[in-house]
Amino acid sequence: MGVSDGLRIVDESLGLVFFVRKGKVMEEVKYLIPEESIDAIMSNVSSLREIENDLRHVFVDHGYLEVLMPSFEYADLYSDMDIGIEEEKMFQYINYEGKRVALRTDFTVPLARMYCAQKETDVKRYCYFGKVYRKEKRHKGRSSEFFQAGIELIGMPGFEGDLECLNIIQQTADYLKLKNIKIEISSAKFYHRLCDIVGDRSFVDILKRRDLSDLKRLMKHKDLPDSLKNLILDLSRSFGDIRMLDKMIETIEDEQLKDALIELKELYEHLDIKKNLSFDLAMTPSMKYYTGVMMKGYSPYSAETIINGGRYDKLMYHFDRNVPAIGFSYDLSHILRALEKEEEDND
Repeated sequence: MGVSDGLRIVDESLGLVFFVRKGKVMEEVKYLIPEESIDAIMSNVSSLREIENDLRHVFVDHGYLEVLMPSFEYADLYSDMDIGIEEEKMFQYINYEGKRVALRTDFTVPLARMYCAQKETDVKRYCYFGKVYRKEKRHKGRSSEFFQAGIELIGMPGFEGDLECLNIIQQTADYLKLKNIKIEISSAKFYHRLCDIVGDRSFVDILKRRDLSDLKRLMKHKDLPDSLKNLILDLSRSFGDIRMLDKMIETIEDEQLKDALIELKELYEHLDIKKNLSFDLAMTPSMKYYTGVMMKGYSPYSAETIINGGRYDKLMYHFDRNVPAIGFSYDLSHILRALEKEEEDND
């Protein structure tokens, strides 16, 4: 078939080549979906709805109001704020006004905008269920649409808000139906102070990879006290229970780093449930706007995190407001895939 006869479509995941003729779609093409789309959920749709309903009940019991957010946002809402979502990951188009519009990539920013646009001043509790859309690298076995559920607690500062969110995470862990869920917490204050001390752009990437060899090479060129160099070199191994945190607090000399870890310890001591909770001092923020405690949840059956969240007290500055806030989300897409793998292992 020549180029003029139609469009050639390659599906590398199936190892097949299809053709779309002018004015006629060949039978095979009708059954394909774009690689960005999530596969149809068949066997686990009941699990998805059950998890959603259980989470919804917990959220409502804690006073969270469910909101339905728009699927489309102005792209500039995200790109101007530099929140950590690269512009090339957005699905965009130009609307009739000539403005760039993007499919929703995140719930936190639109909810922050809504809070400020409505000139709220009281503490507000929002919860949500829906999809976000982010372009993923090709051939990674990942779709570009994700089911999420989550909460945003806006207007409640520091310790009290952190404690509420972490207690909700612990309370809802069993409703996710997964075994051996691990919750890790860390501090964006600790992370940002480390970045200031090191003063090298490569540090963040090295920390994400937990590459001890690159950390050693980086430290050779830094004029830092030995105590700080040793701390940074130990970061790749700085994860564990409260005993690890206590040891780090005892040995750290920098007051800002120490204070950040003391805040984590105080939070831990006041939690209602401490099951499956640990600390990871090498954690890097999943979003640039985090300023305090950070939370991540893991399953041994998921390569991706299933829970992400943190405190973001400076995000409202972009809307000319100074309002403390914290929130977290469950990635229900990753949770469902993990459930499938866990069920296969137990068969």
